[in-house]
Amino acid sequence: MRRTLNRVDNEQVRRARGLVRALHTQVPDILYLGDSELSFVAPGDADRRRLKTMVQDGLGSRVSMHVIDGPSFQSDIYNAYLGLLDALDRPPLVIVPLCIRVRFAPWVEHSVHGLKRPTEVIRAIDPKKNAWKIHASFSRPAPSEFAVFQRIPYPNLLPGKAVGDFLGPIREYQRAGDRSEDLVRMLYAYHHGGLLIRGSSAVDSVTQMGRRIRQLGCPAVVYQTPVPIEMGTMLFGPDFESRTRENFAVMNEAYRLGAGEEAEIIESGLSFRTTEFLDPQDATEHLNEHGRRRLSAEIVDAVKTKLESPIR
Repeated sequence: MRRTLNRVDNEQVRRARGLVRALHTQVPDILYLGDSELSFVAPGDADRRRLKTMVQDGLGSRVSMHVIDGPSFQSDIYNAYLGLLDALDRPPLVIVPLCIRVRFAPWVEHSVHGLKRPTEVIRAIDPKKNAWKIHASFSRPAPSEFAVFQRIPYPNLLPGKAVGDFLGPIREYQRAGDRSEDLVRMLYAYHHGGLLIRGSSAVDSVTQMGRRIRQLGCPAVVYQTPVPIEMGTMLFGPDFESRTRENFAVMNEAYRLGAGEEAEIIESGLSFRTTEFLDPQDATEHLNEHGRRRLSAEIVDAVKTKLESPIR
């Protein structure tokens, strides 16, 4: 039912409709543009609050926050949502993550997770229109599109040369219920083993996001989506850490190129321990309750400082 709903009323465009509706009533104090990190909890977590709830709780009920988040959300679609704030005299503070993984080819070029079609629709929205007029529906991608996707080059920490060289073996491992180190290595290579290239369109999108935030004149709290660096280094040695560190440096540089050299970034990408992730073996950045508490505290502290700043 949810898949059918999302085809006839695209989820990402639906989120834009919700934002426009909110802006027509009362502009929130904060717009939190997040990735999938905001929605996950670990099965064994005693604290079942999601990251976005922890941030809201830390700020208190007097601070209003509108959240837009979803799988594979990244700077392209964030730019589109930020465009809906252009007409505001006093835009909200913006919270946004810098996530390395979603700037790699398997996510940028994916026919669904690349979010290209909804991003184009959101960019064309006139925020002054009635919210009920904002909608879009998309058919499923053809099998031929996925075949093209699998041939996209993806240089990596492992010898695979294209996206399909990773997806095929990963699926075979998973179908067999194999949780061996070979699968974990493949997952880490696929999720984190790429290399961000300065000047590429994927990285330039981060610069555009920084520029958009600067043009809006709103305060921003930007943080790095944590990577399970300890597990990756255990699997691949120091090359994993050096590559991840370089990728974050490229992301920071790209954002500041647009937002300004003085733009602050919470350096949270390499600081989380294996014990703070939901499932270190699945290679995702999703945090358990301990990791979420620590990250939310860093975000809340930065937001409070920005809200108290006289430039607001």
